[in-house]
Amino acid sequence: MNQSYENGQSAHLEQQGVKIGRVINPKKFRNQDFDSLREINLKKKVLFEDETFPANMNSIGPKLEKEFKSSKIEWKRPKPSEYPRLVVDSISLFDIKQSKLGDCWVLSVLGALTYKEHLLKIILPLNQEFDQYYSGIFHFRFWSFGDWWDVVVDDRLPYLDGEHLSARPSTENELWPCLLEKAYAKLLGSYQNLHFGAPANAFTNFTGGLAMSFELKSDIELSDLFHMIKYATPETVMTCTTKKKDGSERNRSNSYPTLYKHQSIRRGSAPVTAIPESVHLGNGLVESHAYSIVGTAQVHFRNQLVNLIQIWNPWGYGEWMGPWNDMCPFWKEVTEAERQSLLKTREDGMFYMSFEDFVAHFFILVICSPSPDYLDWDYQPKQWYRQMFMDTWPKGIVNKNDVGQDLIFKNPQYLIQINDSDTVVKGFNVVISLMQHPANQKKFYGVWPSVAYQIIPVDSKFYNSKEKLQSSQIHNKFLSGLDNPSYNKRDLTSKFRLKPGTYLIYPYVENTEVEFSFLLQIFLKSKDCAIQLGTQQSSEVYNSRPLQANYLTVDDQQLFRKYASQESRMNVHDLQRFLNEVILKDFPCQVVFTKDSTRLILRSMDHSGAGSLAADQFSRLWRYLERFKEIFFDIDTNQCGSLNSYELRKAVEIAGRQVSRDELNHLILLFGDSENNIHFVEYLVCMLRLKAVAGLFKCFSTDGKGVYLSYEQLMKSMI
Repeated sequence: MNQSYENGQSAHLEQQGVKIGRVINPKKFRNQDFDSLREINLKKKVLFEDETFPANMNSIGPKLEKEFKSSKIEWKRPKPSEYPRLVVDSISLFDIKQSKLGDCWVLSVLGALTYKEHLLKIILPLNQEFDQYYSGIFHFRFWSFGDWWDVVVDDRLPYLDGEHLSARPSTENELWPCLLEKAYAKLLGSYQNLHFGAPANAFTNFTGGLAMSFELKSDIELSDLFHMIKYATPETVMTCTTKKKDGSERNRSNSYPTLYKHQSIRRGSAPVTAIPESVHLGNGLVESHAYSIVGTAQVHFRNQLVNLIQIWNPWGYGEWMGPWNDMCPFWKEVTEAERQSLLKTREDGMFYMSFEDFVAHFFILVICSPSPDYLDWDYQPKQWYRQMFMDTWPKGIVNKNDVGQDLIFKNPQYLIQINDSDTVVKGFNVVISLMQHPANQKKFYGVWPSVAYQIIPVDSKFYNSKEKLQSSQIHNKFLSGLDNPSYNKRDLTSKFRLKPGTYLIYPYVENTEVEFSFLLQIFLKSKDCAIQLGTQQSSEVYNSRPLQANYLTVDDQQLFRKYASQESRMNVHDLQRFLNEVILKDFPCQVVFTKDSTRLILRSMDHSGAGSLAADQFSRLWRYLERFKEIFFDIDTNQCGSLNSYELRKAVEIAGRQVSRDELNHLILLFGDSENNIHFVEYLVCMLRLKAVAGLFKCFSTDGKGVYLSYEQLMKSMI
């Protein structure tokens, strides 16, 4: 694709108001723009080297170094003499082979996606190749925590003992599996985060859909299970996993083919028979291993219709040895047309098995789709509506030993309404998915905090309430049953069949020494039937005191004359010097007011657009800064130099203002860092901008309800 066209298209999307974070206008991961970086490197005639995901052990991770007992990892770029390509001919699951990492949970998902070309094109943009625009840079798209992200990588790939560390291509010069998995490793933080995981997590990151896991032997009836698989929509993708053998502890080495002697296996090559018996369960399957489900079939066999499941092993070899395997004599008893259509006798990891054997020998089925329409059975309407809520658990909440009132009131609350028309006899009518922010794992020493959620029936009169519910408003019989287990998982998704009525949902985390963020997705059969409580005001009320009166003291005048280079006016350079020398004096953390942050502060006080401050404006600014600084130190008791969202709301309220949850999230987005914390300088800018907006509204509003501005007024206010 033409490079200038790509840039123009992105600008056009922003002009058209397409929200950033949508699949057609993804956010730039780590602020890296693929087109700009490629253009820069093409002009310089150099190959891109990604400093944010360097070719060293920081990108591999210390756990992998210990796991393989080796740090001898080489990073290699594809050589022109090898005729590298991103894609050769077309994309197929046979392009993918697992190498040394325990990343079958990722590759099984990729394998399933190769059968859904429209989905794969989303994560694998085709405007890149080893052609005249090649500069060592590639990009891929993933969904994370409510948004699509464009992730840039260079093409330096890790090798261990001469072999690919992660996914290896079946055709040596076809590199899309390796590069895509490198981009996913970057999104997750390092290659070590690819080493064992849950297919449901990869499905969510690769599609933005809802992934659910089902225990094959206990979750739902077999007839309903096969119905879900057979009648899946074109948007649905599936994987399955085996269980550890005999209930023993998981042998982590058995999740990846370490005993397999590498052979270059190309499409249509001779069968591979060197399969290590020690990693098999005796029937050809591998314990604790993820496989792709790529299809279903029905064959006529001995006057019966047999249901078959088609499955693929990401190793690229190692197949089921039981009934309906490639060499099974049963195939001789089906019709010639069925045999020609279905049977491919070769060692490529692809095989059939009967549905009954599938249920008997596999443990978990994972299904992913944009909506949970696979839970619609019989003749019920296949229509779902999703509502998403982003929120936080404030620092200091201890939920582990709390019951009743404390547990319910301290945590975020949501109400859902189930209507009579939502009633189902079979299947389910509610799905709730709780997703943790990626930063939660980093904050909690590399593991996910333990989370859960409760659903409690409440009186329908509360549905129109805006205030959080107290325990006294909930029947005692429901309070006594609050014992849902919590899980150290990124995503927690469950299905329900609820009767008509109103229900309270509250997610909670067991213990927080720091603030944790989450995304709650609620899927219902009716539209706009979920609301959040307590979004208008905080559950705590703080006594605010007004700022000091606006008058010039002798100290004000002396300080103004000291810093104002133009005698009667203070420009942005003067103000920056004042802020760094006076406001930051004795500040415990190393921070600085940049020219950009200073301009924003000046603009907050300079309503006339003069570009500088008079003495009276400076005096008011100084009082605001001193007051906001005082509030900051009162709240930042641990002197970390930043506030989380809960503390920011408290600061705003102490200053005499209220913000809704949506407004608070917007402030965090504008002024917060990657972990949703606002540092001191950004905090002051935020508080002054809030005050300026309130002043502008009061100035321009004639009725206190809204504002009508001319273009000139809007330009002066915004620019």
